[in-house]
Amino acid sequence: MCSTVARTGLGRISGVIYQHPAHGVAISGVKSNALLQPNWTVQKQFDRHNARQPTGGATHVSPYIRIPFFHERGPGVGIDQNLQERLDELFTDKHNAERVDIGFMRVQQKSDKKGNLVQWRRETRKNRDLEKAARAGTLQVDIDKVKEESIESGEIFTSIHNAAEFYGIYEDMFREGYFYPCVNLDIAYALEDDMMAPVYRGNMVKPREAASQPEVTWKSKEDDIWCLALTGLDTHLTEENQEYVHWLVGNIKGSDLTSGQELFNYMQPFPPFGTGYHRFAFVLYKQEGIMDFSSFSNDKSTTSLAERTFNTYEFYQKHQDDLTPAGLAFFQSDWDSSLRDFFHNTLQMKEPRYEYEFQAPHIEPWREYEIRDKTISFNEFLDQYRDPKDIEREVLVKKLAHTHPYHGDTEGHIKYPLAHEQDYQGYFDAPIGSKPLQRRQSKQTPSWRMVQIMREKTKDGFYASTDHSHLRTDPQLSQ
Repeated sequence: MCSTVARTGLGRISGVIYQHPAHGVAISGVKSNALLQPNWTVQKQFDRHNARQPTGGATHVSPYIRIPFFHERGPGVGIDQNLQERLDELFTDKHNAERVDIGFMRVQQKSDKKGNLVQWRRETRKNRDLEKAARAGTLQVDIDKVKEESIESGEIFTSIHNAAEFYGIYEDMFREGYFYPCVNLDIAYALEDDMMAPVYRGNMVKPREAASQPEVTWKSKEDDIWCLALTGLDTHLTEENQEYVHWLVGNIKGSDLTSGQELFNYMQPFPPFGTGYHRFAFVLYKQEGIMDFSSFSNDKSTTSLAERTFNTYEFYQKHQDDLTPAGLAFFQSDWDSSLRDFFHNTLQMKEPRYEYEFQAPHIEPWREYEIRDKTISFNEFLDQYRDPKDIEREVLVKKLAHTHPYHGDTEGHIKYPLAHEQDYQGYFDAPIGSKPLQRRQSKQTPSWRMVQIMREKTKDGFYASTDHSHLRTDPQLSQ
């Protein structure tokens, strides 16, 4: 690097102070005919009006008053956090502790049962009749027997646990707690024509289907005591990390729901408009004995959302010595038109409606008036500084111009859209008595317009959305 000090030293110091005009760096020393000695000092004199990076000889950056390079700013490599570490630190709170199993101990499958399962698989694969029926589509499988074997082997509970982990059920209800279900809940909503809407692990149930109390059954001894809770994890309208209790029954003897103490009557799901899918979880707790629920002094048939505000974590934390979660089932639900009447007549409130506010599209300001990219046409250069919605509106109008409500694309029969390209390549005639016009300047269709027409016919660029092939139409119309 050629610095100011080196150049001054080689040029011999003839005065007390020498200042380079390009840097604003002053060097002071003794008057001598010898080369620059070590007893010199450098004084920095910054020019606040100098906005550019100061340089030394041969355009090298001066090491004295230069702006630091990027690798000299902030912590070095290995000190700064990556994106995942920053996200973990951002979303870390006091609840993200080590996870705790709050359920019953899992019963490990015996080795002899695993051996029987392997033997059964080998024998089944050797059965040619089963293979033939499966390939022919005539094999009949007893669903009840499959379900019974799934429960007996515990595979269904592992599936429920994995689904609950995937949907964040444990994290939002018990924070650091989790459990493996050991009691299977059979839950179904009655529909018309003797139809049922079952609840498994994350399936969809519309509010219209879940308007009435479901049928809930499970296998239990007569002297066992249970508590059943149904809460909405995402529906609370005013408070964060709070739930609404839709159904709560305690001190249930055996599997008879009518024998329990109903603390809150059943209330249907009510996900507001525009909020997407909401989770609703059934949790079955095993009680150690008869519990005192006198703290729930509310009216069990109340429809007040303030009184139905609930927190599963606080409820379990208060009664964790007397309750142990044993069963789990959950479903998802989103808004439908039946909720308008529910909000107005049952909850006595105006129906809340939410809409996503999209940010305004970024439109790059027009600073350069020269088309540097010679591969784009003039209209494409102007489209870079237009509102994308205006472009989409123009494309939609052109698409509707050749769209029939029953027959679809009226130009779909055109097999070769560029076959008539010469029709747009006409030239203007010169006035009578004048010399012929230049061919490049007398085209009836300018080149930028020609490119736009070709892209419109080939459905390229902005006109890709004018293609009707992706529309869902009657298969008979496409033949």
